[in-house]
Amino acid sequence: MKINSKSSFFRVIKMILLCSIVFVPSFPSYGHLYGLNYQDWTNQNDNIRMQFDIVPPTPTTGSVSTMIFSVQDLKTGEHIKIFNETITILSPETSQTSNGIVHKFETRTIHGGDFSENYTFPSGGTYYIWLRVDAPTVINAAKFTVFVSSPQFQFLNMGLILLPAMIVVVIFASVLIVTAHYVYKKNKRNR
Repeated sequence: MKINSKSSFFRVIKMILLCSIVFVPSFPSYGHLYGLNYQDWTNQNDNIRMQFDIVPPTPTTGSVSTMIFSVQDLKTGEHIKIFNETITILSPETSQTSNGIVHKFETRTIHGGDFSENYTFPSGGTYYIWLRVDAPTVINAAKFTVFVSSPQFQFLNMGLILLPAMIVVVIFASVLIVTAHYVYKKNKRNR
């Protein structure tokens, strides 16, 4: 009897661990962007899709952030092979210039559809990342939004970042405790 109850306990634990794999977050790859944080822009008429992600998900002032872009053919899902890109960063909260431009990167020719750019945001607040794509058959621009944390929001940001992890830990611990309690009661009845 004891061997059977231990076996069922381990079977339940194994099942819980296998089911928890489903809840592991996916991280962006350098192909198409996946996960929870990427932003998507599509234009059905021109058959183009632009995706944007930033690492870390909530950039902080004075720290280098990596902006990742993916440009794809909307119908096939394949990357657009050759195009020129221009990235412009605007902030409606800054009045450095009359049009809000904080930084404009040099235009580059991209081969393959995916590219990234590093940038250090000068201050906290909301920024708009404009991506202009000049492909042989089409010219498109997409706007993505990024919130940059300033030092006064660091504590709040840390809490928001840790909250999902804490929820997962509490759920997993609760399931484990309930399962252990169930197995314990079942063993007690069988004695």
